[in-house]
Amino acid sequence: MIRKTTRAISAAFALGVAAAALSIVSVPASAATAVSTKNEALVKAINDMNAAARSQNWTEALAKAREADAIKDDKPTALNAPIHAMIVTAAINAKDYATAMAQIDKNIAAKEGDRTASLRQALSVAIMAKNKEKTDQYAKDLGGNLDNETRLFIASSMMNSGQLKEALDYAKPALEGNPPEAALKFEEAVYFKMNNLAGRRAALEQLVTSYPKLEYWHDLLQLARNDKGLSDDQTMDIYRLRLAVGDLKSDADFQEMAQEALVAGYATEAKGVLDKAQAEKILSGERDQRLVKMATDRAAQDGAAIADLQKRAGSDPNSAVKLCLMYWSTGKNKEAEDRLRAAIASGKLADPDSAKVALGHVLLAEGKGGDAATAFASVARNSKEANIARLWAIYARHPEAAEGEKAEKPAKAAAPARRRG
Repeated sequence: MIRKTTRAISAAFALGVAAAALSIVSVPASAATAVSTKNEALVKAINDMNAAARSQNWTEALAKAREADAIKDDKPTALNAPIHAMIVTAAINAKDYATAMAQIDKNIAAKEGDRTASLRQALSVAIMAKNKEKTDQYAKDLGGNLDNETRLFIASSMMNSGQLKEALDYAKPALEGNPPEAALKFEEAVYFKMNNLAGRRAALEQLVTSYPKLEYWHDLLQLARNDKGLSDDQTMDIYRLRLAVGDLKSDADFQEMAQEALVAGYATEAKGVLDKAQAEKILSGERDQRLVKMATDRAAQDGAAIADLQKRAGSDPNSAVKLCLMYWSTGKNKEAEDRLRAAIASGKLADPDSAKVALGHVLLAEGKGGDAATAFASVARNSKEANIARLWAIYARHPEAAEGEKAEKPAKAAAPARRRG
């Protein structure tokens, strides 16, 4: 009877320890069948401890665990580690961090369990307790064993406890060189909590550069959309990039881009966007069809708009830039490139950076991803075009970007191929 009860106790240890979010110590399955005792006080203390843990009465669980730990008579050695693990688990959950650290210190001194794992756990507890002395001590004891995963885990504990600047400082080694995705996600999360827009944007830019997932592009492009004072062409550039990376999903998304294209004067591009949405069976309803008809009718007038710009472009380099964008949006990439290079070389442009962005689009449409990235990256850092140009430079450097553009739409440079997230 006692053996059976003790087996149940040991199995419950495993359950209780595994349930604790910060517990690292686990109980081998063999422990459940390897112990027995005739000490009824010990059996009762352990049963009461487990009952309290199951009901999440951590103060009671801690008291019973310490009571069981103090009993020495007829106590199997195999019970020591699970009892000590429960002391730590219950103390953490009861927010008695001093007791948790004291028990971990005893475990380390007795060489009970894995020392590195125990130090990592102790360090996380010290951070929760905001005990700088113990935090420094455990970090020093870990020394070279403090890998990036552990460092980020600890830094995340700091972040969750509100120590945002300290968390960033602590994670700094994990963010150096070519940081892993987890480190960049952590950095972005901290800057989000800090409401630090510049820091968050930089972290997301690193994420889309090294790990170009749609979720990161979506967040980054949302930041770009929230910038104040965007011109119609800048707004269009954001929509174009959303389409390129696959961030346009719904009927409303495509409607909005087409409407913005019409406002900015790119009717052929608006028609191309709607044609794409129709081909993917995204559009539906009378409103969509009205918009399709409007874009089709307006696109038929693009020839006249281009002719007017051609008349002015000879004496007005700024009109030449708009003309080149019209060329590009209607698939005339070679004419657009030649005119843009001449306009930039003239040195007479009111906004040379917008011309560099336009050149980047044209080069990307021609399948010259590297040259396009160079054009986008040449935009001055203090320019109003800088944030959007930087995103296009990142996209252009991605191997699939130029290839996808060239293969998918040789005649519609403004509607690059969608990449699935």
